[in-house]
Amino acid sequence: MKVVALISGGKDSCYNMMQCVAAGHRIVALANLRPAHTDELDSYMYQTVGHQAIELYADAMDLPLYRRTIQGSSLDTSRNYRETEGDEVEDLYQLLHLVKEKEGVEAVSVGAILSDYQRVRVENVCLRLGLQPLAYLWRRDQESLLSEMISSDLHAILIKVAAFGLDPEKHLGKPLADMEPYLKQLSQKYGVHICGEGGEYETFTLDCPLFKKKIVIDGAETVIHSADAFAPVGYLRFTKMHTESKDTDVVARALPHGSCPCQNAIDKMTEEVEYADQAEDNQHEFSSNCDLSCQWGHDVSPSCSLRSSGGYQWICGINGLQSQDSGIQGQTSVAFIQLQRELDSRGWKMKDIVLVHLYVKNMEDFVELNAVYKKHFDINPPARVCVQVPLPAGQLLQMDCLLHDWTEPLAEGCFNQREALHVQSLSHWAPANIGPYSQALRINDVVFCSGQIALVPCKMELVKAATYTQTRLSFSHMKKVLEAVIGSLTLAHVVQAHCYTTRHQDIQIIRAVWESMLRATEGEKDLLWDSAIRRVPLLVIVVPALPKGAAVELHATAVRDDPTQRTSCHVTTKIACGSIECYTLLSADSHSASLSLFLAVHGDNLEATDVKHVTEEVGTAFRKATKKMDAKLVPQCARVFFKCSHSLAQQIVKGLEETLRSSVAESSPSIALVPVLDLPDSQIFHLSCWLSL
Repeated sequence: MKVVALISGGKDSCYNMMQCVAAGHRIVALANLRPAHTDELDSYMYQTVGHQAIELYADAMDLPLYRRTIQGSSLDTSRNYRETEGDEVEDLYQLLHLVKEKEGVEAVSVGAILSDYQRVRVENVCLRLGLQPLAYLWRRDQESLLSEMISSDLHAILIKVAAFGLDPEKHLGKPLADMEPYLKQLSQKYGVHICGEGGEYETFTLDCPLFKKKIVIDGAETVIHSADAFAPVGYLRFTKMHTESKDTDVVARALPHGSCPCQNAIDKMTEEVEYADQAEDNQHEFSSNCDLSCQWGHDVSPSCSLRSSGGYQWICGINGLQSQDSGIQGQTSVAFIQLQRELDSRGWKMKDIVLVHLYVKNMEDFVELNAVYKKHFDINPPARVCVQVPLPAGQLLQMDCLLHDWTEPLAEGCFNQREALHVQSLSHWAPANIGPYSQALRINDVVFCSGQIALVPCKMELVKAATYTQTRLSFSHMKKVLEAVIGSLTLAHVVQAHCYTTRHQDIQIIRAVWESMLRATEGEKDLLWDSAIRRVPLLVIVVPALPKGAAVELHATAVRDDPTQRTSCHVTTKIACGSIECYTLLSADSHSASLSLFLAVHGDNLEATDVKHVTEEVGTAFRKATKKMDAKLVPQCARVFFKCSHSLAQQIVKGLEETLRSSVAESSPSIALVPVLDLPDSQIFHLSCWLSL
């Protein structure tokens, strides 16, 4: 892509340019915002110290430089920026609008490492201009990143210091390479961000492999901004500088081959045997052996749970079957009309949706569906999991939605948190969104994640590797998302986990990877668990296809608590045709829980005459399991995955909603019926329920 690089003069914006070139993009222009009548602007958005030398960047790189004087100020400082007249972010919009018009750029290089404040605002501007943000330094480990910058022949000096242990008289003008050992010491002793992400210091880059000329500072003066005895603040004001031609030719690539952090991580996981996509074979097998006619009727109304005291409610079974247009866009539009009607009748708004389970008849409808879907959500859409399942004949989609709003006033001094993680930048961290959804939504201590597949983050392409590697990579993405939402979260904090796959033979591989990564997490966090009772059971479901042709998609919900203090229970009920297994896991704070219940049938033991008895036994097992947990917890959504090729399984789930309502009449969950190709072991259906206050 043709890229404009946002430059401040610092190491981060410069090194991100190098990453862009290494990824195959072409820097065609530079852009900079400068302060009016001052050296340093009080801004969370822009580094302005050293702006006197920015003109030399254009000469050093032989590229056009576009500059604009900052006219606005920080008016909208909220977590989620909205277009605000007079805000300094609008200066960035005007600058990039001009560059796009003049240079035809497609993407923007931005050197954000840890600042959500900067990332959100740059992404807001890029979205409005139709540009792709490239933030390859985002959430990189700062110590290794700093070493990588220095070893990549990026030469920078400190031009501002503002932290305990940094002295303007001693450290201003010092090369970054010389300061690295001392910065590591400060980080270890005092928690200083080694890359300066806390504003501890700022830099100016004098040379890097992208420069055709190097920048030479001939004169500078030290300005003391604050003479604090413990953490004085000072910066350099450049008074004289020039560029000099370099002796060596500019290298064709900014980074050595094989230095991509994404590829380095994948190389550690990769198997020799590449994944062979079996989605078409699975679909063919299903189509020929299973009756796709609607088994539970097209006139079934959406199913809704009670609204819990904590403000949660599920609405399941939204579809577009009443559409006069049989295509995916027509059904999606009608589905949202139906959803809005359900929301209105219960006092909800579209913005209250936290999580969407989206099931489609054909994954090839993904793009057309999203074109309608995205019109109904604002800047931070809900988290979402999207998979293809064998829906009944004529039905192209099904939506199940979790809603939340606080119902009770807070005690004095308390506050609620609702935050979205909606990263749109390409990076080496985790995949950007490939649809209108957020990576995760946080409601206080609960995090609802979107499904993760094995995309290579910097390319947004499915990794070319076998199932083991795809599983490791998608699970690793989930781990990074959890850490980004709440720093202390790990896979050990997951309370409910569903993993979709397109091949039955991969189930054991997926389970083994899950166990391996949980054990690794326990080792990192010194969690001495009894694996038989405290690990969340991973439900693996076989479906016809996943987004991008992936082999694996992981979906999880996590809770910030002490995993070692959780309680769990496993009960087996023997019946004539097999057994009913029930697992429950209750969070340490007793605010959330998961219930996993399945029917395993041995051989052909299940007869038509057994259906009523089995359905009643399932209802009894569900009632007993919920009663053993905290009485205040409300069963919110009972998601019933059933083998579409098993006719008796269809009969059982058909009567399950009525059975559950009679079993737990006072708190019946919303029922989501999901036909699938296969389930692990000898299961013919699997009920997965989330409970909350």
